[in-house]
Amino acid sequence: MNINFNLNLQQSQKLILTKELRQSLEILQMPTFKLEDIIVAESQENPLLDVEKKDEIDWEKYLNNLSKTTTKETISYNKDDDNNKSDYENMIKEEQDLYSHLMEQLGYVKTIDLKEKDILEFMIYSLNDNGYLEIDEEIIKEKFNLDTKEFNKLLKIMQSMDPIGIGARNLEETLIIQLKDKNIDDEILYNIIKKDLNMIARKAYRDIAKKYNVKSDKVIDYCKIIKTLEPRPGRKYNNNKAKYITPDVFVEKIDGQFIVRINETSVPTIKINKFYESILLNTKDKDAKEYIKEKLTKVSNLIKNIESRKNTILKVSKEIVKEQREFFEFGKRYLKPMTMKEIASTLDFHESTISRTVNGKYMLTPYGLYELKYFFRSSPKNEDMSSVGIKDVIKELVENENKKKPLSDQKIVDILKEKNINISRRTVAKYRDEMGILSSSKRKEI
Repeated sequence: MNINFNLNLQQSQKLILTKELRQSLEILQMPTFKLEDIIVAESQENPLLDVEKKDEIDWEKYLNNLSKTTTKETISYNKDDDNNKSDYENMIKEEQDLYSHLMEQLGYVKTIDLKEKDILEFMIYSLNDNGYLEIDEEIIKEKFNLDTKEFNKLLKIMQSMDPIGIGARNLEETLIIQLKDKNIDDEILYNIIKKDLNMIARKAYRDIAKKYNVKSDKVIDYCKIIKTLEPRPGRKYNNNKAKYITPDVFVEKIDGQFIVRINETSVPTIKINKFYESILLNTKDKDAKEYIKEKLTKVSNLIKNIESRKNTILKVSKEIVKEQREFFEFGKRYLKPMTMKEIASTLDFHESTISRTVNGKYMLTPYGLYELKYFFRSSPKNEDMSSVGIKDVIKELVENENKKKPLSDQKIVDILKEKNINISRRTVAKYRDEMGILSSSKRKEI
C-alpha cells in the first residue's frame, strides 16, 4: 500500500456572513413584536443597554382622525388624554401568517446553500393564501437557471414543510401529498383524486364503483378518507378573524400629497447606559474595559441594525406609495401589477432584501391596514389591473347578478372583456374558487 501525504493549495470563492450582517438580515425580516422580544432579551443580558418604551398610542382616536388630517402636524394620542377607557388588548395581537411560518422552517433546513435558500424564499412568497404555488415552474427555472431535477429538489423541500400539502400546484397534488404523509398507498384512490374528483363532488358513487370495478362501500370509504384531507392547506394561517397589530408605517394625504412616515412608537428606543461609558473612560482595569467594549460593540451594532431596518422599510414603503398612487387615491380595485424585482431594481436593492422588508410589516392607509407584501401582485395577461382588482370586479358582478339566472364563468369573461380585462374562463373559475364563490349552477335560486 502506497500512502502519500501531499499539501495541495486550492482557490475557492465562498460567501461568509459575519455575525453583524446575519443580525442585520434577521432584524430586517422580523415582525415588530419579535424585534421587541429581541431588544428585551438583549437588555436583560447586556447592562450597557437601556430600553425606553414610548407612550402607547390611542389607536381608536388615531383611526377616527386619520382621514380628517389637513395639516403636517404629527398626531399623537396618549391613553391619559381623557377618562374614556377602551380595550386595546387586541390592538397588539398578531397570529403568525403562512409565510412567516414557512420562513421560520426554512431557517432550519441545513441541506441547501445560499442560492437555493433564496430560490426557496422566492417560491414561498409565490404561494397564494391557500398555500398553492401559483407561479409556473418554467418561470422559476428560467429566472434562476435551474434544470428540472434542481427545481424538483427544491419543490420537494417546500412540500415537506408544515402544513402538509403546502406548495402543491393544484388540488389533486395537495391531496396526494397528504395521503402519502398518512402512509396511504392506494393506486385506485390516487387515480380517483387525479382524474375523478368532479364525480366525487357530484356524489356519483355508482359511476366511480363501475369505472374502477370496486364495491360502492369501498367508494364511500374512499370519500371518507378524502374528507379528512385539507383542500386548502394554507387556510388555517389565513382566517378571517380580525387581527389588530401595530403598523410599521403610516400613509396620510396632506395637501394633496401622500406622506409616508415610520411609526416611531412601534419599537422601544434603546440607548447606551452613560454609567458604563464613564467607567470605560476612567477605569484602569483591563478586564473591565474589555468587558465593556465587548458589550458596547453589541449595543452599537443592534442600534445600527434597527436604524437600518427603519430606513429600509421607509424607502420601500415610499416606493410602494409612489408606484401604487391610484390605489391610495381610489381604493384596491386600482391596485396595479407590481413585482419585488421592479422595486429592487429602482432602489438598487437585492430582491431578497425587498422580500425580507415586506415580510410581516404593516402599513396604515386611508383605506385600512395592509401588509406590505399585499401591494405586490401579478397580472394574468393584463397590464393594467392586478389579480386583486380583477377579483373585486368579479365579486361585484356576482353580487349584482340575477340570482335566478346567475352569470356563468364564460359570461363573466365576456363582461370583463368589454371592460378591457382579458382573462380566460379557467382564470375566472380559479379566482371565483379562491374567493369562495360557488359555480353558477350552485348559486342559482329557485
